[in-house]
Amino acid sequence: MKVFEMTSEAIPKIARLMCTIKPDWWDYEGAFSQLSGVEDTIRTVGWYLGEDENTPKGWILCRELIGYRALELECSGFDDNGEFKLEHKLGELICAAESYARSKGYLTFRSGMSSIGFNIHKKKINSIADAIANLECDRIDYKWYLEQGFQVIGIQPNAYEKGFHLIILGKDLSE
Repeated sequence: MKVFEMTSEAIPKIARLMCTIKPDWWDYEGAFSQLSGVEDTIRTVGWYLGEDENTPKGWILCRELIGYRALELECSGFDDNGEFKLEHKLGELICAAESYARSKGYLTFRSGMSSIGFNIHKKKINSIADAIANLECDRIDYKWYLEQGFQVIGIQPNAYEKGFHLIILGKDLSE
């Protein structure tokens, strides 16, 4: 067999294959749509805080991962008197996002943070399971996440550069 790039000309053939071999997952239109763009599988949604609608002070932007029934925090920030702050200042927005996710039937709310301040930062990770089991950090935003019911669900080693990892957090929304 040979490998071919998926082009717009090939998409109809691949969509037919998908709905033929797994019709309980895809009909032709659904397969074609998924292969043609991300609008049916990934969307963005966001919220912001402010004294009024014209003066934003903080925001969160999330991705709806429709096939995974999950909402994922893409980016966020808060202006705390000119100083950039993260999630722990955005509790109301996180609550709005969780409420939205539940209303859409999503089962997980995911987020991530850099390894700065964690005991694994700038270190080689030989075992992700061991790194998670022994993870330590005093960052206020990390502790805030844990207080909100998030837990570490993974680590992506070297996400930003060598030794600069991504801590992946998730919250079960099915309860």
